[in-house]
Amino acid sequence: MALVRWIAGFVFTVVLAAFAVANRELVSVIWSPLHDPVELPLYLIAAGAFVSGFLFGGIIVWMNGGSVRREKRRQGKVLKDLERKVESMEGRGFDSSSAQPPGRDFFVALPHQKVH
Repeated sequence: MALVRWIAGFVFTVVLAAFAVANRELVSVIWSPLHDPVELPLYLIAAGAFVSGFLFGGIIVWMNGGSVRREKRRQGKVLKDLERKVESMEGRGFDSSSAQPPGRDFFVALPHQKVH
């Protein structure tokens, strides 16, 4: 999988470099009607738009994943609590391998069948 990422990254870099070389012309960018236009290479404007979109998308994904991270933290706390309980039960001599199955009257709604 790492090889695929390296190949994709290399191809992406080559495409970006080719785009930058092919679009070196200066473009007038008007940031504000009160200021003079700024002359920037087209590839720099495209790269800036790409980076800002990447950052904006990352922030949106991070914000939407908050509930998942919160649930994972909660489950981690529950897991630690259960592990402490198991350790305390083992410390008191409880052996889970010697536990007996529930009696026949435990499952009263199920028909009684003998297992052969």
